[in-house]
Amino acid sequence: MTGKGRLLAAAVWAFWMCSAAVGAFAAGAQEQAAKDYAEAAKAMSSGDTAGASKALSRIIESGQTPPAILVTAYFSRGAIYHAKGNLDAALSDYDRAIGLRPDYGDVYVNRGNARYAKGDKTGAVADFSKAVELSPFSALAFNNRGYFYLAEGDPIKATADFDRALNLSPKSPEILCNRGMARLLRDDPQGALLDFQAAIDISPQNAMAYRGRGLAYDALGQKDRGAADLAKSKELDPRLADPVPAKK
Repeated sequence: MTGKGRLLAAAVWAFWMCSAAVGAFAAGAQEQAAKDYAEAAKAMSSGDTAGASKALSRIIESGQTPPAILVTAYFSRGAIYHAKGNLDAALSDYDRAIGLRPDYGDVYVNRGNARYAKGDKTGAVADFSKAVELSPFSALAFNNRGYFYLAEGDPIKATADFDRALNLSPKSPEILCNRGMARLLRDDPQGALLDFQAAIDISPQNAMAYRGRGLAYDALGQKDRGAADLAKSKELDPRLADPVPAKK
């Protein structure tokens, strides 16, 4: 599943998890593990994912890490692999994290993303639904399952999940853009326009929001406004593909 940040990767932000774990290790007098976690946290904060991965690997391979902390190390390292496109390694670490803690909702979200990227749609939707079950107050879980439905051509189910996600996180420009796209696919350009405008109000440099608003204007017959927004979106992010003309 691709698309300019439409899926929110939970565990890419492994830094705060590493930081939180330092105190637990120190309290247990496992000084080397505490040092490794501090190193991983520092590396993540500076963007050194290779350094963070090495430190996390030492924790995983030490043989002295308590299961409650080990699951965080696997989750965090899996997220690093995931961000680098090493999906097989990411899936392996997510599997190990879930084996240690089967109720960890965010891991299911990330594993669902990785499974979808590998073409395992059945496994992906199962993971997203499990994440929703385990974390009913997680905007991330509802958003990612909603985007799965959107990518698979079911904007009705997608809208329902985006509605839930926005109830939990009403100022997320990413989720607003996602619901806007679902509304466009449901032939509701006016509703889509409201979502994309709200996203722009929150995030004025959001290229996807301008792209979506341009499509909504175009669908409403406001061709000049649509063209201006599509040009603005390409100015903000030249990597954005030109939209495919809607079929009549």
